[in-house]
Formats: sequence, C-alpha cells, structure tokens
Amino acid sequence: MRAYGYLIKMRILTAIAYRFDVWIGMVGDVIMLAASVFVWKAAYGSDALGSGASVVGLEGMITYTVISVLMAAVFSTGVQNTIYQQVREGNIAMDLMRPLNLLGIYFSEDLGSMVSSLVNKAIPLVLMAALLFGFPMPDNALAGGLFALSCLLSFMILWLMSAMIGLVAFWVAELGNLGMVKDALVRVLSGSMVPLWFFPAGLQRVSEWLPFQYTYQLPISIYIGMTKPGEAVRSMGVQAVWIALLGALLAWIWTHARGKVMVQGG
Repeated sequence: MRAYGYLIKMRILTAIAYRFDVWIGMVGDVIMLAASVFVWKAAYGSDALGSGASVVGLEGMITYTVISVLMAAVFSTGVQNTIYQQVREGNIAMDLMRPLNLLGIYFSEDLGSMVSSLVNKAIPLVLMAALLFGFPMPDNALAGGLFALSCLLSFMILWLMSAMIGLVAFWVAELGNLGMVKDALVRVLSGSMVPLWFFPAGLQRVSEWLPFQYTYQLPISIYIGMTKPGEAVRSMGVQAVWIALLGALLAWIWTHARGKVMVQGG
C-alpha cells in the first residue's frame, strides 16, 4: 500500500508541475460552466420545459449544472488512454514486469490526478461559481455526506469502464472511435449533459438497467434533494453492485489480456 501511496503522491506533484496545462484546463472548465448555466437560464426563460419543468426548477438546474461540471473536472480516468498507449508503443511488457499489480498502478495514478484536480480545478470553479451565480449548497448536511460517498462509487464505476475499454487494445491495433463512443454514452446516459428526467419514459426505464446514470445523475440528485436519504442509500447499494459486476468482468478480461501478451512474447 505504501508503494501505491507513493505513486499517488508523484502523480499529484507531476500534475502541479505543469502549470500551463493547469491554467488552460481551468479556463476551459470555467467557460463550460458559464455556458451550461446560461443555456439552462435561456431554456427556462419562458418557464416552459414540458414535463421537466415540473420536476426541477431553474435554481435546481443551475445547481445540477454546476455540480456536474465540477464532477467532470475532477473525475480522472486516464487508464483508458494509458493502456492503449503502452500497448501501442510496446511498453506494456515492461510494465507487467513491475512488482506491483499493473491495474493497481494505473488506478493509483488516476487517484493522484483526481486529488490534484480537486485543488487545481474544483476550488477555482467553486470560487467562480460563487461569484457568478452564488455557489449552490447541498439540500442539507446529510445530503452533502451521501453525495460525497456516492461520488466515490461513481468514480469507481467510471474507472472500471474506462479500464475495460483500454484493455481492448490487447486485441486490436487501434481503438479507433471506441473510446469516443464510450465517452459519448457516458455523457448522454449518465445525465451529465441533460438530466434523464427530461428524456422519454422508455429511455428512462432502459437507463435504470445500465450503470451510466449511477455515475453522475444519482450523486447530483442526492445533492439537490431530488433523491431522499433512504432512496439514496438503496441506490448506492446498486452502485456497489455495479462495481462488483464491472470489477469481476475487468478481472476476467485482464486475465485473458495478460495471457495474450505472454503468447505473443511481449
């Protein structure tokens, strides 16, 4: 565990060292935050959003948008590109020779990136949101605590899905647009861009059987009070089930991927 802690520390220091990237990323996140909020303000200008208007009002949507942008800025799942690049460049065989679990290494590095993003991105975004819109607080203290716990589970789901996409590189020379398809599905079906409350009822029912809505919409709905504590706990249980299922699937794929490297001789 000490070795993994060291990897987290080094990734944090590395992220802080590239200050230009930090500033550029910060500016991009602020632009995304402002644009998203203004879009929803324009949409609610006539107070007519069909069935959605009866679910959550303008203030609730501003809060939803601010927290969604914050989460997207903090969540770091670079494992997908890391595995792809290491396989493509032929460095994966050397990585496998390390005395630590390779997926554990990649997970530690992404944790370090996430911690650095909390400082480099989240704090500036919180300050900017407070200046522009008045930073929205959680529905209550319990909602805030459940939100934080749900976010940790959300990150695990996102990371596991990204790792599985990255492992596809062991079988194909190019991932092509597969990663982009996965990212697009997450953006749309997670409620990150638009809450699933505004989607057709049929699509909402289908999404309940997929892991995507448990990455963004669930924690945000807890934050704004749309999901009450009892329901939140049950939904976090569903998150835990998805983590177990995706973790088992990732372990199975990883076992076969390592065997493929050995067969090919690195």
